[in-house]
Amino acid sequence: MNTTLETFHPVGARISLSTPDELERREEIHRNNLLLHEAVIKNDTETVRRILKEPVDVNSRNNYGRSPMHWASSRGNTDIMEMLISSNCDIESRDKDQRTPLHVACEKGHVEVAKLVLAHEANLEARDAEGNTPLHLAAQQQQTEIVQLLLDQGSDPDAENSKGFTPQHIACSLGSKGILDSLLQHGSSINKPNKAGNTALHLACQSNEIDTVEILISKGADLNALNARLQSPIHIAAEMGRTEICRLLLASGANIEQREQGGRTPLYIAARGSFTAIVDMIIKTARLDYLPHEQTNKPIKKENEGGGLKPVLSVRKKLRNPSRDDGRKWNSERLKDVIFKLAYKQLQPGDWKKLAYHWAFTEEHVRAIEHQYTGDSPSSYKEHGFRMLLIWTHGLAPDANPIKELYDSLIAIDKRSVADALRRKLDLENEERQRGKKKTCSGCNVT
Repeated sequence: MNTTLETFHPVGARISLSTPDELERREEIHRNNLLLHEAVIKNDTETVRRILKEPVDVNSRNNYGRSPMHWASSRGNTDIMEMLISSNCDIESRDKDQRTPLHVACEKGHVEVAKLVLAHEANLEARDAEGNTPLHLAAQQQQTEIVQLLLDQGSDPDAENSKGFTPQHIACSLGSKGILDSLLQHGSSINKPNKAGNTALHLACQSNEIDTVEILISKGADLNALNARLQSPIHIAAEMGRTEICRLLLASGANIEQREQGGRTPLYIAARGSFTAIVDMIIKTARLDYLPHEQTNKPIKKENEGGGLKPVLSVRKKLRNPSRDDGRKWNSERLKDVIFKLAYKQLQPGDWKKLAYHWAFTEEHVRAIEHQYTGDSPSSYKEHGFRMLLIWTHGLAPDANPIKELYDSLIAIDKRSVADALRRKLDLENEERQRGKKKTCSGCNVT
C-alpha cells in the first residue's frame, strides 16, 4: 500500500513526499492529461478513446482553467464529448472566466453540442465571471439558432448580467433582428433598463441600428424612457448625429421638450454637435404643434429677451408625418429658388430673425439655427436665413399659397420694398410663361 510521508522544509514550510510508485502514477496521469488536452484540441477522436482507457483525470485543467470538456465544446466535437461524459466528466466545470462547456458551445454556435449537454441537464442559467448566461453569449455572437434553442429550453429571456444587460439589450445593440424577434416572442420585456437606465431603444439608437429602432417602435417601446442621466432615446440620437433615427423618433411622437440631467433639450444637443439636419427636423416637428393666426400688416412686438417680434400662436393637432410635403400644390423647386434668392440677395442681417419670430419660431429655435458654424464670414446670416425659410415652408398647410404668405410677412416686418420687388419679379416671370404658352405656377403669385 502506498503511504505518504510528511516532513518539513528546513525553512519551516510543510511539504509532502510520496512513494516512488505514487510519484510514477502521478507522472503517468499528468502525462495522459496533457495528451488528452492535446488530442481534444486536435479533434483526434481515436487518441482520446485510447487515452481514456489509461489513468487520466478527465476534469484536469490547463493554464486557462479549461477542462477537456471546454475544448471539445469549443471544437464542436460531440463524439469526444460523449466519451468524456461516459467517463464521468463534470459538465459544469468552470474555466478562469467561470464559463461552463454550455457557455462555450453557445458562444461558438455549436448547436448539437449545446443539445448534448442540455440533454445531460446542463445549467441553462449558469453565470460566468461577468454574470452572463449562455443566452447572453449566444446573443453577443449573434447565434440565432442557439438563441432559439435556449429559449425553447426555458432560458430566462430577461436575465441580467453584472451590468444589467439582458440578451435583448445585447441584440439591439448589435442590430440582431432575428434574435430580437425570438426574445420578444418568448416574453422579453421591451422597456427593461440596464444599470445605467438604458433600454433596448436607447442602445439601438446609440449603435445606429435603424431597422432595430423601427422594430422596437412598432412593438411599443417607450419613446420617452429616461436613463440615469435623464436622457431619452432622442437625446442620444441627437448627441451622436443619428439623423435617420431622429427622423423615426420624431415621426413617432418622441418628446422634444424633455431636458436631460444637464438641462439640455435634444435641439440644444443637436445644435451643439452641428448636426444641422437634425436641428432642422426638430424645429419642423416643434412648429407642427402650432399654427400662427392670420398675419396682419402690423408687426407684433416680442416681449422676451432679444427683442424682435412675438408670434401669436394657437395650438393645433400634432402632425408628424414627414411625407406630408407630397401633397403640396405649389412648385417646390420654384419656391426653393425664390427663398434662396431672398435669403442670399435681399434680406439684411437680422431680417431672417424677424421673420422667424413672426412665424412662431422660438428663441431656442433661432439660437439653434444660428449656432451652425459657417466660418468667420460676415454673410453667415444668409445661410441661417435660408435654413429658416426652408423650415418655414415645411410647416405650411398643403393648400396654402406660400408666396402670398411670404409677401404679407415681409410687409409685417417693415420690408415692403423687398415684398414689392418679389411681387414684380414673380408677375414678370408668370407673364413670360403665359406668352410662351407654358403653365404658370399656381403658388408663385401674390394674389
